[in-house]
Amino acid sequence: MMRSSISLWWIAIVAVAAESSYSCQPGQTCWPTQQQWQQLNQTLDGHLHKTIPLGAPCYENSSNFDEGICASVQSTYNSSLDRVSHYGQTFWQNWEACGTSGCSLLSSDPAEELFPTCSLGTLAAYYVDVRVASHISATLRFSKEHDLRISIKNTGHDFAGRSVGPNTLAIWTHNLSKMSFHRNFTASRCPMANAHNIGELGAGVVAGDAYRYFGEYGMDITGGYEESVGLAGGFAQGGGVGDFTARYGLMADNAIEFEVVTADGQVRVINECNDPDLFWAMRGGGGGTFAVLTKYRVQLYPSLPIHTYRLVVNISSSDALRALLTLHAENQIIWSDALITGGTDYYVNKASFGVVHPHPDNGTKLKEATMAFHHAVSNITGITVIENDYTSFENYTAYTSFSIADARVTEPAGISSLLSSRLMPRHLFASPSSISSLVDAVLHGIQTAHNLISTSGTQVVFETPLSNPDVDRKTSAHSAWRNALWHVINVAEWEKPLAPATLKKVSSGFLDLLEPAKALTPGGGAYLNEASYEEPEWQQTFFGDNYPRLLEVKQRYDPDHVFDCWKCVGWRGKQDSFYSCYKQL
Repeated sequence: MMRSSISLWWIAIVAVAAESSYSCQPGQTCWPTQQQWQQLNQTLDGHLHKTIPLGAPCYENSSNFDEGICASVQSTYNSSLDRVSHYGQTFWQNWEACGTSGCSLLSSDPAEELFPTCSLGTLAAYYVDVRVASHISATLRFSKEHDLRISIKNTGHDFAGRSVGPNTLAIWTHNLSKMSFHRNFTASRCPMANAHNIGELGAGVVAGDAYRYFGEYGMDITGGYEESVGLAGGFAQGGGVGDFTARYGLMADNAIEFEVVTADGQVRVINECNDPDLFWAMRGGGGGTFAVLTKYRVQLYPSLPIHTYRLVVNISSSDALRALLTLHAENQIIWSDALITGGTDYYVNKASFGVVHPHPDNGTKLKEATMAFHHAVSNITGITVIENDYTSFENYTAYTSFSIADARVTEPAGISSLLSSRLMPRHLFASPSSISSLVDAVLHGIQTAHNLISTSGTQVVFETPLSNPDVDRKTSAHSAWRNALWHVINVAEWEKPLAPATLKKVSSGFLDLLEPAKALTPGGGAYLNEASYEEPEWQQTFFGDNYPRLLEVKQRYDPDHVFDCWKCVGWRGKQDSFYSCYKQL
């Protein structure tokens, strides 16, 4: 009886959501006139802009063609920090294209255009360069008045294109970039949330700036790997993983308080006392769906030395690759119990380990935990060791000089990418037979991905929240995080647009290659920020048993469905005309 009631309740919520509109598009009578856009611009202090794609000045058939500006764009086109400072792009250019139309340049040679003509692709027609929360409130009022769909974007680091949308009115938060440090923090009307060493980030703050800023106060923040990722947006709202995750938990675990603008245009400060359900939902339930975040207040920690172990090898056979993966899996529980983090990039013929240990010692514990592995690698037949050494850094700011340089190679800006992933739980590392099954599943992914597209690899990331089991469910991050030791990500990357049939084969193939991993993890999940956009069981895979409560929070705070994004909480389905570009992927 209880189950039937829940089913009817679920159907009712979905039905209400499906009735909402926000469907006006250019050419329709509802679309604002030029005078109305100008009036909005005045309300926004001149911060409304028509979207110009980043590559537009280089297309001769574009009305924005300008040789001088083009030269400037080309000189910084594949610089991540320069790229994300423009609205008219996404970090991965396949998400700014709509099928065979777009306005991108070739990342490795920006003198080459990737499309015959320049078009907006998936980018919004207009965007608001938000400088204060009231700009968001005004934008939402205008959206409701004219039945306009909203999209929310910071840097465009999104592997499912959720930060953009054709014919939307975009809220661009990138210039909300102020930071402050509170040695003693008083929460808003919530004494239980008062704390020491709290960092405040505007929604547009990027990781590299945050590390340097808080490092000057002798503090570490639980941020991510790549310097241009916006920490407070979809990254932290979807969980947020990085080199400190094993020691301190997800970034969402460390959230203390948010300033947000809800769908009704109201500016709210939310925490465990004020709008606690909304606060819970935005601690892991994903960005772009509950409210627009403007400020993120997060727990910081005294800076620690960073100790690293670097291993680079060439691999001559599939047997050698299996042996290396097996050795890695056999050592993972030891590493995890020592709160060691980092990740490995596996390819069919090479591998690169970046093992990281934030710890107050001189690196002894990292060496103790990894020494058996360190010595055993060179004895594997078919493995040629290129690099196998340890390095320590005084603090995380010093370490980023290395990690940022590495990210510029491993995650270049302006190329195309798609993913598929799975969280692999601890019990799979407990016995030789379960390790063998785990290795089989990961090997299947590595080899199948390579056969689908040669420029592919598999990341085995061990940045999981081992020290924070979250038994009280204070966050809405998928519960599969809490016992996972590996986050396995299959990555495809390419530069020039793939033919539609080829792209479909690759995207479908990357989803299908997960089947062995899924078979080992029934009821499991994946990191919603780094997963396949085609995931069919997305509610379970991205949100787990939190989804019904997340959906209730969504309906309470956004009953008219002002916010919507691809396979986010409350998503209305791909039949929505605003997702037509996904049908061309």
